[in-house]
Amino acid sequence: MWLSVALDDRALKYDDEYKIHIVDGEPSVEYYFDEKTAQALEDDGFLVEMWDKFDAMFDWGDYDFFEPDKCVGFRQWLLDRMKRPMNDTVRPVYEKMLEYANLAIKCNTGIAFDF
Repeated sequence: MWLSVALDDRALKYDDEYKIHIVDGEPSVEYYFDEKTAQALEDDGFLVEMWDKFDAMFDWGDYDFFEPDKCVGFRQWLLDRMKRPMNDTVRPVYEKMLEYANLAIKCNTGIAFDF
């Protein structure tokens, strides 16, 4: 899975066919984690929570983009989630997601999820 954040509008593109923003180019930051970690996230309930709380459209092999306003809610979800016990495999990913949510809000761009 990839997480990407555009650091300004130059790295944001709009896909007219799918009606969604994509992060493409610089300036941006990316974070990759492997299938084992992605499976640990799914086992932790991450996908179901994203579908239920944020109408996320991603699953294995899918892409979604959270606009800045959705990142505000996602940030709060992460803060709440990180207060509860979790698998050591997912904690660093949630921490990175929180960092990226903060960046997306600050830069007024968004987060791309490529699961």
